[in-house]
Amino acid sequence: MEWTDLSAYSTLVFYALATAASLSGVLGRLPRLKSAARLLCLCGFAPHTLWLAAMLFTGGFAQVSRGFYLMPFAWLLTLGGLFIPRRKSMDLILHIVVPWAFFLCACALGFSDAKAGTGMAGPIFIMHIASMFVGVGVMAIAAGAGMVFLWQERSIKHRLMRSFRLDLPSLNTLDRINAISVLFGFPCYCLGMLCGFLWAHISWQNGADIKEWVSLGILLLYAFLFHQRFAIGWSGRKPAMLAIAIFAASLFSMFVINTAFSMQHNF
Repeated sequence: MEWTDLSAYSTLVFYALATAASLSGVLGRLPRLKSAARLLCLCGFAPHTLWLAAMLFTGGFAQVSRGFYLMPFAWLLTLGGLFIPRRKSMDLILHIVVPWAFFLCACALGFSDAKAGTGMAGPIFIMHIASMFVGVGVMAIAAGAGMVFLWQERSIKHRLMRSFRLDLPSLNTLDRINAISVLFGFPCYCLGMLCGFLWAHISWQNGADIKEWVSLGILLLYAFLFHQRFAIGWSGRKPAMLAIAIFAASLFSMFVINTAFSMQHNF
């Protein structure tokens, strides 16, 4: 086993342990397990960073597997979860991020033997991938916060005090997480789409495939959410539900469209 493989498997193990500690800590209301989840996640982030650096310095970006594209996505998510301001109201973000980091890394290893349709060629393409991942990543955070918002709101509305969690962020805080995510993520997603279309026009010089049309549909949903939040003044339940829908559509594009259809965009 090469040391790069050891880094990848170490990442997966630590993220798995962090996920178990995080879910147990949140569901069991155990602060010590929540703290352990942060430490385990940090232990996984170190070999994760080492693995990506190894790919960069060995020229591995030119010929990569399909799964490789999921590794930077997981890295960016984990980076955000670990290094956001450590306030009590924002701790939930880490516990949203950790299971996704584990899931994405597990999928990355599962796709490690399948060659990607496109190598990471050139700064425009790298900017496309990085911006798209940031845009989808912050929407993952918004979707997680939206699920908690809907849960807490339902508990209050139906007076289900047994299911209401005082240890979770308030509805206002969850709504603010959604707003900040949309404010930051939408421009990144737009930049990613622009760079992607520009790179495709230069490199492929042919018509759009199904992946591009689906991504354009997600962009329109993203734009609608951005407009409704900051021009119309949406807050609360509607943006929470739309954030969940956008992230679900992004996962559909990433795991169904990319794998079920033969096209230039296969990861």
